[in-house]
Formats: sequence, C-alpha cells, structure tokens
Amino acid sequence: MLPLKPPVPKKNVKNIKLVDFPIYDENGEILDQNSWPKYQGIFNGKVIIINDLNDKSRLCNLGCFGQLGIIDKDKFIDYKTLQNQVLRQKKNWQAMELVPFDFPHNNQNVTDEKNLHIKLQEDYVANKPVYNNWKELKSSCSTEYEQLLILSGVQHELSYFLLLEEAFFLCYTLECLEMRKEDSSLISIVECWKQFNGLKKNFPYFYAAYHYYRSKGWVVKPGQQYGGDYVLYKSSPIYYHSSYVVVISVNGQNSESLPSWPSWYGCGRAIEAASKELLICTVLGPAYEEGMLIDLSQYTVNDIIVRRWVPSQNRKKP
Repeated sequence: MLPLKPPVPKKNVKNIKLVDFPIYDENGEILDQNSWPKYQGIFNGKVIIINDLNDKSRLCNLGCFGQLGIIDKDKFIDYKTLQNQVLRQKKNWQAMELVPFDFPHNNQNVTDEKNLHIKLQEDYVANKPVYNNWKELKSSCSTEYEQLLILSGVQHELSYFLLLEEAFFLCYTLECLEMRKEDSSLISIVECWKQFNGLKKNFPYFYAAYHYYRSKGWVVKPGQQYGGDYVLYKSSPIYYHSSYVVVISVNGQNSESLPSWPSWYGCGRAIEAASKELLICTVLGPAYEEGMLIDLSQYTVNDIIVRRWVPSQNRKKP
C-alpha cells in the first residue's frame, strides 16, 4: 500500500487541539441533553443562512461549518470565488495597458497621425461634459460603477451560510440545527430531505460521502476550484492546507465534472501541482424517488487514491 501524504500545516501554526463538532463545550466534553445546542438557520431556497452572531462563532470555531458569501435572488457567489474574480479582473486590467513602441513609417504618416490626434483631442474637449460634483459623475457612468461595486463586494453584504450537506448533517445527524423558512415556519427533517433532493441532483450520494468523511474527522469543503466535488482538511482550514480533492462517482459512473479520461488526467496534474492527492469516492445505493425515506444504511462508500505514474520515478532499478 502506498504511504499517505501527511497534511501540510500553514505557517506559524502551533499544536492546537480543536473540537470536531459544535455539540461539545470548551473543554471538549459532549454536552448533556439539557444543554444541547439548537442553532437557528433560515432556508432561502438555495442555502441556509445563519444570522445569529453566537451561532456563527460556534459553528465556525467548532467544526468549521459554513462559509462567507454574497447571496441574493439573482446571484450566489462564495467569498473565495469573489476573491478569484477580483484577482482575475486586476490581471485583465493590467494586461490591457498599452506598451508604446515605434513602427517604421515615413514623415508624411507622422504628420497625418499628429493632425488626426489633434483633431480627435479638440473634438473630445468640445464635447466633454462638465460635472459639478461627484454625484453627477457617478450617475453618468452608473453601469460601470455598479459593476465595480459587485466585483469588489461592496454593494452586497457578506452572509454566513451553510451548504446543503452541512445543514443536513447538523440537522439530521447531530440534531443541533433548526431550519426555518423565510416566513419563520419550521422545516421538518423529512421536508428538508425532500427539498434538498429537489435542489441538488444525486443529493443522497453526495450527502453519504460528506457524512462518511465527516465521521472520520475530516473537514469537508467545496472543491470546485480544483475540479473536484469536495476538498478534505485535517482539523481546520485555518491551520492546514487541504490534503485531498474528492471526486464523487455515483454507482461507478463517471463524474459529470470529469466525463472523459483527458479531463481526469488534467485534473490529476493540477491537483499534483497543488501538492494534493486525488481521491475517487464511489457511492453505491438507490437513487432518490418521491416519498423515499432517509436511510443511510442503503449506501456504501468506497474510496481509492489516484496517483500519476511517472516512468522515471517509478521504474524499478535493475
């Protein structure tokens, strides 16, 4: 069996004992029935939003549940994606800067170009609008200003939210989360199961994989930035880099994100360059049907590590 790569700690990280789930106290002891926590979440039809500051703090510090993002009716952007968009836009702006250099041309062309440039500059000055204050200038280019606000994250307030798998794990497995609709009506576990399956394709398989890795002590986060479904962290993303990128295979079928062998190979190269390992998680079980009850015992989870074979490194020496 190939040895597993140890998790890579971040800089200036000391040995800190972390609590895995938000059902423990500060001493790491499980709470009794009388003091069992009940966190409150609002289901907006896409994700579960946590508004209470104490609930945010405990869910983040005790198990690393949830993340920040921009949420409204038209768009949903998590905080990490927003940062990547800002960085990409800055690179685009920098790439659009013109670097002057000389072309071989005659004196007549130089004179014509100068005259054309002077004429264009005079037309621009003659037609240039005059603004009396900042509000008039901002209103004249409102579209560009709104795009900059959206890109920088200023226009929308960041919300703390749970993914569907995180919310169902807290609600169904740990029984420490109460979900309500926007009209404050309570959502039962059966109704939650039904709605989540309507929102996400193959939700039972994804939740079975999430439950499997969470039960083994891993912190599970979205892994779309690496071409996978999940990434696995030891203890906390604050103190460790992610160790594995998980790709879910439903009943042995190819993943929708990696439908062909070239896509698998490219994903493996990218993951290897990021000092991580590719983990294929095969979930076997029945597909969701209307009125289907929650029974995780019907699902079997198997995982294998995929590594690229490099002839110069793996060939046996004579």
